[in-house]
Amino acid sequence: MIRMIAIIFFAIIAILALIFSLLNFQLVNINLYSTQIQLPLAVALTIELVVGIFIGFGAAYVHTLKLKSENNILIRQVKKK
Repeated sequence: MIRMIAIIFFAIIAILALIFSLLNFQLVNINLYSTQIQLPLAVALTIELVVGIFIGFGAAYVHTLKLKSENNILIRQVKKK
């Protein structure tokens, strides 16, 4: 039952994303300092979303590595006692 609800939820999200992209297909200028490119708004927003997700995962990964390191230090301290 929960699996079916999840499938329906993601299908609704996918349909809304498709509608959003079809409604926002006008071209926008993106200034990259040295050059300018024109992309459809939906494509530009999708690229920004994917880059943001990768940055978020990278930050979470660094934080996880820091916590694992701190955990290993604490384990070594407990073993010494």
